[in-house]
Amino acid sequence: MKFNLKIAGLVIWCLLLGNTWDSYGQNITRYGVTGGLNLSRVKNSINLTGPLWSYRVGLALERDFSEKLSLTGELVYSRQGGSVSDVFSGKYITKFDYLAVPLIARYRPSGKNFFIQAGGRIGFLVHNKEVYTHNNSEARLDHLRSLDAGILGGIGYRLGRHFVVDARYYYGLTTMFKDHWVLDPVTLEPIFLATPKSFHRVWSLNLTVYPW
Repeated sequence: MKFNLKIAGLVIWCLLLGNTWDSYGQNITRYGVTGGLNLSRVKNSINLTGPLWSYRVGLALERDFSEKLSLTGELVYSRQGGSVSDVFSGKYITKFDYLAVPLIARYRPSGKNFFIQAGGRIGFLVHNKEVYTHNNSEARLDHLRSLDAGILGGIGYRLGRHFVVDARYYYGLTTMFKDHWVLDPVTLEPIFLATPKSFHRVWSLNLTVYPW
């Protein structure tokens, strides 16, 4: 199932790159690079962690359907996570790196520069770590799901033909950790652990440059 979802995400991206759609009187396709700042947190059933400032960077494509509607696809490397203060007189920080494929519809109400946007995102975990700042120790987190998926929305503004600035909010729908079994250290009997349901919550501010 996970493999099929990964293939589906890559196929969608390839179709977006390869297909040709007619827009209003002419084909308008823009290829470029995108990057920006992430302000991320992790939400569980108990609380919301403190923020982690990080980054996202990757490739972007935008195709116009009409004067008001366009579809944007991205392939980005996105770091997100959260932080918890006052842990052993320091901070506990989690960092999760994803190769993500957002697909976003953009609507320009007046047909001009300002737009609103909404869409979805699939992310594939490529790296993770937890950091304790009181002694600068690092380790990997176990029992993480390799797939993350959710919805996003936001606003943006086009600065001429080649530059786009946008702000968006990502609302993760896939819980980050898997339930698992461990052995009791005394009896060596298996114990089932149901992990707290945790989800990504990410604000991002982005600049996309379309040279072509």
